[in-house]
Amino acid sequence: MAIPVERPPKPVFERARRRGIYLLPNLFTTLALFAGFYAIVQGMNHNVEQAAIAVFVAMVLDGLDGRVARLTRTQSAFGAEYDSLADMVSFGAAPALLMYEWALRGMGRIGWIAAFVYCAGAALRLARFNTQLAVADKRWFTGIPSPAAAALVTGMIWVLNDYQVRGGEVRWYAAALTVFAGITMVSNVKFYSGKDINLRRQMPFWVTIVIVVALLLISIEPSHVLWGISLVYGISGYTMWAVLRARTEATQKQYQGVREAMEEGNLTALARMLSATGVDSVVSQGGRTLLMVAVEEANLPAIELLVARGAALDLGDDQGATALALAAEMGFQEAVEVLLASGASPNVHDLSGMTPLDIAEEHGAHDTVALILRYGGKSSKELAPQEP
Repeated sequence: MAIPVERPPKPVFERARRRGIYLLPNLFTTLALFAGFYAIVQGMNHNVEQAAIAVFVAMVLDGLDGRVARLTRTQSAFGAEYDSLADMVSFGAAPALLMYEWALRGMGRIGWIAAFVYCAGAALRLARFNTQLAVADKRWFTGIPSPAAAALVTGMIWVLNDYQVRGGEVRWYAAALTVFAGITMVSNVKFYSGKDINLRRQMPFWVTIVIVVALLLISIEPSHVLWGISLVYGISGYTMWAVLRARTEATQKQYQGVREAMEEGNLTALARMLSATGVDSVVSQGGRTLLMVAVEEANLPAIELLVARGAALDLGDDQGATALALAAEMGFQEAVEVLLASGASPNVHDLSGMTPLDIAEEHGAHDTVALILRYGGKSSKELAPQEP
């Protein structure tokens, strides 16, 4: 009978580190939570200016906790969840309650429904952000972020309070802005995140001048400048959406002849048009290239022609889906075979993390699964996670 060997206990500091949390980033999150709670208290006491300022202070602290965590390499799942809960208080409950107390209370049912739309929008926005964090494009937010929505709502209160305007006098405008902010948080409109800006790299001198001027303006008229920035950001997503939509429609008109030739199966006309059209041109909404459209139209001769003309095989659309992934989704086995034989990678995943093999298995295309496996295809579980 083997005698059990008693292992020496681990040092106390090591046990505490395993059970503990990172203090510095969570301290900033706690301060942001306190600012949000303070805004609620001041809103209930009808000190709307102090409440609005507290929400903006919470915005600054919320921006610092993530950066501090990244700089000190103290990111954790606990910190992410705690940050979301604090954001719900500071940028969900606090602005909704503040706006209700300032302008919406006298509107009866319409008032509290407008405040609830904002509060529910903030909760849904934060939940969606957490679930899409691993696959979302870091450069863009889907829907306006909750701190910016809070700045829209509380900024209006702060500015109009400077002019001694009572909330009841502008209650319909207040209700409209509150509902607009709530709906925009859960919309699919893209807003620039600024996360691709690297402060460690060299910047043009004019950027420094712009920052200094902005800080001076904020110090002179903080309420007006901060709300103005919030308004510009709030409509920037819709402006960009309108511009992109106009460009997409113009692009579709430009390549209408190519699309019609592909839809009609007129390979001679398509070959003639390719002499003046880039083989990798984006010709359809969602970032779809000619090769992807040929797959969608189930036009195998057009696919072979585009591949022979040097079409890029691993380009992805706006969702990261390649022509091979589209063919796998359709169960278009002949196209899958042509693309794989021409050198398309079977292991390029889309923004949701799915590979062509995952897609084919999901749709029950067993012959396509066997074909992809023959060319070295793997599922997303088998592939090592890639760096963002």
